[in-house]
Amino acid sequence: MVSLTDDGKYEFRVYLPHAARVELVGDFTDWKRGRVPLRRERDGWWRLTLPISSGEHQFSYLVDDALYLPDYAAHGVELNNYGGWVSRLLVPEVRARAMAA
Repeated sequence: MVSLTDDGKYEFRVYLPHAARVELVGDFTDWKRGRVPLRRERDGWWRLTLPISSGEHQFSYLVDDALYLPDYAAHGVELNNYGGWVSRLLVPEVRARAMAA
């Protein structure tokens, strides 16, 4: 799931208790080149908080270097150019200006 934090960043959380590694990939991380690891928590959740620029974005969780997992609790899902499902994230312009201040 994706949620907006009080300081204008976005928190990404996913429940994958059996995963050894979870990374966030998306157009805002340059997909495979800019993988960002999530931090494992004791209860099986993985978490990451990032500032995200305004606009419409696509992202997925990369699980154990093998499975691209969309986040159905984000702002929707859509097919990418490769026939796989990716999540949508809509970041309003107002939030981007607040982050710059």
